[in-house]
Amino acid sequence: MLSDAETNYGGPSSPSKSIRPTERNDDDDSGDEGFFGLDDLLPEPESPLPAPYSFSTYEIPEDIDLSVGGGEEKRSHLILRLVGSHPLWGHHLWNTALVFSTYLLRHPSLTQNRRILELGAGAGLPSLACTLAGAKQVVITDYPDTNLVENMRFNADINLSGDLRGAVDVVGHTWGHDVKHLMARTEGQGYDLLILSDLVFNHSQHDALIKTVNATLSDSPDACILVFFTHHRPHLAEADNAFFPRLAQSNVTSDGKGRGWVYQKVVEEWAGAMFENDPGDETVRGTVHGWKAWRAKEGEEAGEKKREI
Repeated sequence: MLSDAETNYGGPSSPSKSIRPTERNDDDDSGDEGFFGLDDLLPEPESPLPAPYSFSTYEIPEDIDLSVGGGEEKRSHLILRLVGSHPLWGHHLWNTALVFSTYLLRHPSLTQNRRILELGAGAGLPSLACTLAGAKQVVITDYPDTNLVENMRFNADINLSGDLRGAVDVVGHTWGHDVKHLMARTEGQGYDLLILSDLVFNHSQHDALIKTVNATLSDSPDACILVFFTHHRPHLAEADNAFFPRLAQSNVTSDGKGRGWVYQKVVEEWAGAMFENDPGDETVRGTVHGWKAWRAKEGEEAGEKKREI
């Protein structure tokens, strides 16, 4: 994930670095038309040696029963390898991903027997949670940088085995590019659930992200996307939230076939601020917001639907 103007190392308030193209993974979508411009947003490396990997652990809540080994062994945690310092923010296990993953595990109806696509996955934790919760197929994607893609594949390999691992594919994708390689994995049917975890703070890429969302979500009446995020920069919270009205109007058509999108808040949970010394209200920086969005059906009006209490 990237900031608005330039890519930064460290926390959101860190100084910017110069930018350049990076190595791409072979299984990507290069050469597509309608590209929104991520290729030029990678910084010059400070050293020819890559930063070391780090590891983090997601502890599965005790009340969630994810049994493995024929039900004899209870899954207690997932281990995530994180890439070294990286301009796309893949070197952090974000608090949003932790809250998101727990939400997915507590709501298995969202994932069971469904085709799921995660965009901007980083370490891929929510995707792994979906797999454990019974997804039919999970495709984990991030920008087609070799280190990112190989690291996502590593995390799938060490946390999943057998049929679970076979249900997961890892591939590069740049938002706003051609999605043929993603749709081919569903035989053109598209995905029943799209996962967007801590992506909307990248304001300059909202349109590209929405383009991919519209191109990959299936026509199933219960298909939806889940968008979880934290306002890491409180003074830009309004710009973060601007993603939703843009999404809502993105597929409105004059013939009435495209009615836009409806979005509704499903989660608001304190998780703690990612970066202690960053500016802004810590309560704002430490609260995770989760939204569900779906294509408006007949009789529904595009836009926000008030949360049911």
